[in-house]
This record gives sequence, structure tokens and C-alpha cells, in this order.
Amino acid sequence: MQPDKPAFFAMGRPDNPRWLAPTGYRPRDESFLGWQPYRITSRFAWAAMKSAARWGVAPAMLPPDNFYVRCIANLDWREFGWRHKADPEPLVYLGTPGPRRKAVVHLIDPASHHCELVVKVPIAEGAKQAIRHEAQSLLQLEREGFSAAPRLVALDEAAGIASQTVLAGSRAPLKYTRETALLLQSLERPGECLNSQAVTLSLETKLRRLELAAADAPPIRQAIERISENGDVPAVRIHGDFTPWNIKLQNGTAALLDWESSEARGLPLHDAYHFVHIARCLFGKRPRPMWQELRFRYPFILTAPQRRKLELAYLAHMLVTDLASPGQSYASYLLATLREAMAVRP
Repeated sequence: MQPDKPAFFAMGRPDNPRWLAPTGYRPRDESFLGWQPYRITSRFAWAAMKSAARWGVAPAMLPPDNFYVRCIANLDWREFGWRHKADPEPLVYLGTPGPRRKAVVHLIDPASHHCELVVKVPIAEGAKQAIRHEAQSLLQLEREGFSAAPRLVALDEAAGIASQTVLAGSRAPLKYTRETALLLQSLERPGECLNSQAVTLSLETKLRRLELAAADAPPIRQAIERISENGDVPAVRIHGDFTPWNIKLQNGTAALLDWESSEARGLPLHDAYHFVHIARCLFGKRPRPMWQELRFRYPFILTAPQRRKLELAYLAHMLVTDLASPGQSYASYLLATLREAMAVRP
């Protein structure tokens, strides 16, 4: 148990705050000050909140029994790798609401004002398994010598709480850059192949467990049938949430955060399609297939029909995954994109 636990105030909407900070905290950490939303309107609101916090003009502190405060109030940061003499200032980012929501606690050294450790704490029950999975993925990445990821520091298996090293840098832009392309290429698994029929069987099994509307099932089944025609394709590691906000850029290199949905072996272009489609969905762009426009290319050759089928594989995979979760936040966009992709011939 930590002595003298700080009280917190919230930044963001009172019913759905985005950050929690200790009462009296003056933001000086570069990663926090550099964080900003992608939407212009949200940037103005965020800038105003940061300015208010820096000048000590903050909302009233949250009560000790606040749900978000209770998630982190009794944690001993030294059990998760904090080694400094002084206690840290815990700056808390609250993830997107949903079945895997978590609190990402940035432990700030009060002397240097730098974030020295990141601790992930489950808020929703589903986050526990996601955090455990990420911890195992980080260990495997370290064993393989992959350097563009955090390092696991500590894991409480029962509680589903893990700590990891800090990745410094700025967030990636919404479009592909040289750094993001090189990062994607680093996920290749040279000499390894994956059979498309094995992927098809897995998707068919997941699809049978879903209760779909009569109009929704046929295009998904047709897409899955087309995927198996690819045969053997080069295998790559799948990050699972390859998005601009999970990529850190620094000095011409890029690194990846949030490995909670990663897979050791998967189909190529999965992460590349996710990068473009999730941004199009969140920013209100019209659903449409992207295999013809996708800028990213691996060193190995993928034909136009293969790129199209790999986009169908991505859309089908994400659909059966999203439809199985309570939120289904991405499903309608995916389904509309899938219908468009099925209608276009290479």
C-alpha cells in the first residue's frame, strides 16, 4: 500500500474524462504536453484544458470513491518497477470506453518531470486478458530481438496489471510516411509462409458463432471463400491495431505501442489496411476498397488479385471480431466497405 496517495482531478468531460492528474499537478512532461487529438476542434479544447492545468485552474478534485480513482488508488508503484526514491506523480490516460477499457498510468519523476514508467490497469474486465496478452507478446518480441516496441518490466498475472518501458517521440501523421512503411516491413517473418485455407477455416468457425442479419451473412461468407484462393502467402507478425496514434516517431525511426491484439503470424497487409480504414472510418470518409490505392509495398511481390483478396481477409477478420463484441463500433463501416470491395474486380 502506498502512503499519502494523491487526490485526483479530471480533464475532459466530467462523465467521461480523458486524463486524471494529481491535485496540484503542473504538467511539464513532454509526452503529455505534446499529446493532442487529431481533430482540429478537439485540439482547441485540449489546449485550453492543458493551459488551465498548468496555471492551476483545475476542476474540483474527484472523490476517493470515484470509479476511476478506485482503479489505481491502492497500487504500489514499486511493485511494478518504480525505483526512484521519491514517489511518482501518476498521470492517468483513460482509454476508449468499451469491454477492454484500461487506464494507462504514466509515472512521472517529480524531479526530472519525465515519464519513467507506464503501467496498464484494467478498467473493464476484458482488459485483463488483453494486458496479459500484450505482456506475453512483448516478451516474445524481446526474445526475437525486435527493438521497435516497449519492454515488459513487471506483470501481475492475477490482476491483469503490467508495466513497461516508455517510448518517447511524437505520434505519426494520418498518412503513410517512410518511417511507418519501414516499421511495417520490420514485421515480416522471412522464410515463413501462411496457408490462406487455414485462415479461412478459422474465420468460418468464428462466423458460425455469430447471429447475423440475413442480409449481412452472404457477403462475409463470399469474402471468406475468396480468401482461400490465395494459397500460401508470406507470413508477417500482426500488430492488430496499427494506427497513427499507436506509432511513435523519433529521429527518423518509428516504434509501436499497444500490442494487445497482436498475433505472431498472420496474413500480409492486415496492418496496412487497418491503418487506412480505421482513419477513414473515424474521420467520416466514404467506405471504399483501398487495395488499388494503398501506398505500402513489401519487398516481396503481391499481385493485384492477391492484394484485393488480402483486403477481403482484413475486412472479414475485423467484421467477425467486431460483431462478436458488444460495441460493434466498426462493423457497419466494415460491412459497407466489404460490399464495395466485393463489387470491384481486379
